[in-house]
Amino acid sequence: MADVVIFGGTAEGRELADAGAGMGISVTASVTSEYGKEMLKGQEGVSVQCGVLDEEGMCRFLRKEEPALVVDATHPYATLATRQILRACERENIRCVRVLREEREEKEEKDIFWVDTAREAAKLLGMDGLPVLLATGSKELRTFMEFPFLRDRIYARVLPDSRVLAECEEAGLKGRRLIAMQGPFSEEMNQALLRQVKAGWLVTKESGAKGGFEEKLEAARKCKVRVIVIRRPKEKDGISVSEAKVELMQVAAERGKGKGKGLVSWENLDAMGQERQICLIGMGMGEGRQLTLEALEALLQCDVVMGAPRMLKSIGPWIEGKHKEELYAGKDVREWLYAHPEYAKAGVVYSGDTGFYSGCAFALEELKETGGKDREVFRIHIFPGISTLSCLCARLGRPWQDIYPATAHGRDCDVLGLLQEHKRVFLLLGRAEDLGNICTELTEAGMETVHVSAGMRLGYPDEQVVTGIAGELRGIRTDSLAAVILERDGQTGEKNEG
Repeated sequence: MADVVIFGGTAEGRELADAGAGMGISVTASVTSEYGKEMLKGQEGVSVQCGVLDEEGMCRFLRKEEPALVVDATHPYATLATRQILRACERENIRCVRVLREEREEKEEKDIFWVDTAREAAKLLGMDGLPVLLATGSKELRTFMEFPFLRDRIYARVLPDSRVLAECEEAGLKGRRLIAMQGPFSEEMNQALLRQVKAGWLVTKESGAKGGFEEKLEAARKCKVRVIVIRRPKEKDGISVSEAKVELMQVAAERGKGKGKGLVSWENLDAMGQERQICLIGMGMGEGRQLTLEALEALLQCDVVMGAPRMLKSIGPWIEGKHKEELYAGKDVREWLYAHPEYAKAGVVYSGDTGFYSGCAFALEELKETGGKDREVFRIHIFPGISTLSCLCARLGRPWQDIYPATAHGRDCDVLGLLQEHKRVFLLLGRAEDLGNICTELTEAGMETVHVSAGMRLGYPDEQVVTGIAGELRGIRTDSLAAVILERDGQTGEKNEG
């Protein structure tokens, strides 16, 4: 008997089987090939049922195992198996969830052709007589072999499984045209194989990141090979792997297993192997090019990224394909994550440095409000960015250890008082007229010789640095993304050199 039955020897199925076993629940995985069985072999807490089951066989299997939950993690193209699993679960009155693999957005690209069926793909291959590397698996092979003009052109890459190899030989493909290899395959391996068979075409399914889809496309691009992609069958209902893990946690809680008891909550997510983490990330100046390597690594590991719209747009190249939310206030981040427990690691991005008048400080305080001895729900990591002060001084070719930092961004600032206390002052500015107003104020106070170094849109391609004295820059307008260093000339009644 099993707490959970998982259908599918896919990467998702293996990941969920491992997660369930780690939570202390018993898992039985049903796979169709010896290859799938081998991939799960030796996994502690996981039993494996190997063999092809029809609907009646599935019903008998489920009556024997009596699971609280069935997870359909079969391949995205295994539509018949999905229908049979759902019907068997309905007949046996067992809850069933379907795990969907993340899809790649279909983009128009030269030499990539998208079709709905294997038959459409086969017809397209009639455009010329070049060799074809077929990377769709063995099930569609018969369709391609039905076309006489393809029989001597096809090289098929299939699983190294005796049943699969027998099916291929029955379809009429054997010898050197049958390539039995176990994935996943790197881009370099795909390139080597395409060159080895002198392929002019690659035929594949849209198998997603876990199926090595991008590695196939990139290899084809570099080998100048045309690609035919067979689209996935449309599925309306399903959940992500992260959401499926929450379902497994619920089973563990209901059956009193694992470290957590009772309903799944934020308090026991960490104890049950789903640690909730929030990364507060300073992205530096400009368009994200000043992210530190440490911050970028953290960002790439997040499964949801939050921030102001401008911030999310700036780091767009690094978060493509990730879920995004236009939130950055701590309380809003907290409430959203309460409502979406399927997301284990969230990133929140802020401009500049996290420690200098950043929204990060306010978010941190609000996120800490959910803590305490009984409700430590987040593990918070802070990744500082390059500050505006550091960036501006780098542009000016000077150190900043002798500069007093302050801000006029969104708050009153006594600039005259600061310059009387400190010879050199750095200010963040908030409005286009701030610098002009400050220079006018200094001039009217007899401090028109104060030296001014202003940086506008630092980190952007159109960044600009302006220098001069306060008397010359009265009334100047800048971009709102600006900062300034003010330096007394030593003749204005300084109190100290702090």
